[in-house]
Amino acid sequence: MPKNLDNPLNMVPDPFAGDTFVLSETDCTDERKQFFVRMNEIQSLLFITKHSFDVCKEKYDKDIIPNLPSKANTPIKLEINGGNFIAMPAAHIIGMTTNGINLLTRQAFVMFYGSFETFLFQLFEKSFPLVGITENILDKSRDILMRKKWDGKFCKMSEAFYIEYKAGDLKKQFNSFEMEYEGEKYNNPLNFLDKLAQVRHRIVHASSILENDRLIVIDMNIFHGFFVFFFLLTDFVDNLFAKRFGYRRHRLKPIEAGTDKFNSSTSIK
Repeated sequence: MPKNLDNPLNMVPDPFAGDTFVLSETDCTDERKQFFVRMNEIQSLLFITKHSFDVCKEKYDKDIIPNLPSKANTPIKLEINGGNFIAMPAAHIIGMTTNGINLLTRQAFVMFYGSFETFLFQLFEKSFPLVGITENILDKSRDILMRKKWDGKFCKMSEAFYIEYKAGDLKKQFNSFEMEYEGEKYNNPLNFLDKLAQVRHRIVHASSILENDRLIVIDMNIFHGFFVFFFLLTDFVDNLFAKRFGYRRHRLKPIEAGTDKFNSSTSIK
């Protein structure tokens, strides 16, 4: 999270009540703009689904279950337009409105991480032809991002595109940001990213089991911090590629990235 809570990362007051902060305008290539579009979509999905869970639970508790013949044990049929359906006791629906949030946050975590990798892949795809590589671009991009810790990936990226990456400059980018996960603090953003990669790997490849059959639990409250972390990280990478290849960067308000003016608002109190 930002260290200076009076005005974290030069944020501006939110456009609604004005009592929280939102990310200020920033320079973006088209690839970074698309990154913000995806992140806003994920944030919107996360919060709207959580809101839907809360509304559903209240509706079933107050209006639906009391009027069912067997109350919470009454089977409920949920059908979609194509005719497929599932059936379950009403109590199970109530349970999912509570327990289902853990499924949702784990998948949102994977999408957050994957959105950053997509941003990199798009920059690679755009930049490889400019260094004379026009074939097997996907494989060469995967070679940069696979089977290494993130420090090695950044070094490989620097070698492939002849960009002026310096680890010290990246650390300076995060001077005003405190990186923490499950009580452990990180001073290096790439070490923090390695931790996120480990969690993502467990969710995707180990059925969300962390250790000793304990499921990974992702707190909804950490997603705004993740958004700011990737805001800083994409700015650093975006700027490197823009300087190297002369890509134009446009000023953009992250909360306006997408089809709606206020697609979502990542605010910090």
